[in-house]
Amino acid sequence: MKKAGVLAIAGLALAGFVWVVFGWQPPASTAPRQEASAPASRGGDQVASAAAAARYAAAITVARNRSDPHNPLVAYVPKPGIAGRNELDRIFAQGVPLTTQSALAARALLQRGLSDDEKIALARILGRLYASDDPTGYNADILLDLRRLLGDSNKQVARSAALSFSRIGYLPGSDAVLRDAFDNQVLGANDYYGELAHMAPQAPAHVQAAMLSAIRASSNAYAADILAGSINDNPKVLQGYSAHAVEEIARLLAGAEPRFPAATGDFGLTDAVRYANWLRATAQVESLAQGTDLDAAIVARLGMPGTDPRKITAYLLTPEASSLLSTARLGSPASGLVVASNQYAAQHPGNKILQSAAQEIAQRSARPKGAGR
Repeated sequence: MKKAGVLAIAGLALAGFVWVVFGWQPPASTAPRQEASAPASRGGDQVASAAAAARYAAAITVARNRSDPHNPLVAYVPKPGIAGRNELDRIFAQGVPLTTQSALAARALLQRGLSDDEKIALARILGRLYASDDPTGYNADILLDLRRLLGDSNKQVARSAALSFSRIGYLPGSDAVLRDAFDNQVLGANDYYGELAHMAPQAPAHVQAAMLSAIRASSNAYAADILAGSINDNPKVLQGYSAHAVEEIARLLAGAEPRFPAATGDFGLTDAVRYANWLRATAQVESLAQGTDLDAAIVARLGMPGTDPRKITAYLLTPEASSLLSTARLGSPASGLVVASNQYAAQHPGNKILQSAAQEIAQRSARPKGAGR
């Protein structure tokens, strides 16, 4: 078994114009107001600001008029149907230059009248061309183009636009746009609640709470998996949530524990990955809220009487369990988990996944191989 481990491998396999668009006005600045010491200072700032804006506009004009024959979007010739979609998907996968020329080319293609298949792919490209620092100079136009595609009569085109719009990140009114797409059956339940889970960390505190509450009320397992995965991938993401939102996450995860099949000998890696992600995310939230040690929280939960041994095996297989396994010496709480996992594997000798799991856990454990069997 390679170092990555069977569960790690399985985990990989699973794998201001905005204000005008949304009718939202920016709040007044919270920075302390400073009065200019003299009218000349204010006038100098205005001149400098105007000069900077002029230079930016000039740079955009130069880029607009510059020939760029190597840009794949500039070179693209519309092709009806799946052939065009495949080529645009290839351009997307290889990376689209974040330039004015790319934005102009993409928008020109859209205006020429593409097939539905091409529009599905082009929506993803438009989303990729949007960036917070507006390197193309066309962020505002890109948002409008995606909003128009959201209203396309072809639901697959509209869905691609909605997902591309969502992956831009939170913007004022983004949650309302997603809700409209869900209500109009452009997005399914997994799409909608999954995108809320992706977007929640970037939203303001009051919006975060509403998004998480909606996910919890939906009991959508897919969204809960995304939330757990994001916490495991980067535990610091919790720092971007308000205290109330963290409490909402705790309640959401408490009601979203993944279940194993009824047959006790049935141990699949997909179920194992989902449970391990959920367990560690739950422990991360508990550790943050209560100030407890992460591994101690996990050992306490897995060590409860009557715990399904599949839960123990699922977690011990993860790379994150290495620190816990390093303390699995005879008589330690972690050692008891290894014993329980080994005994479970011994009860099902015909399950090759379990036998591989037992071998890997033994190799990574601080205890001698075979101990506790």
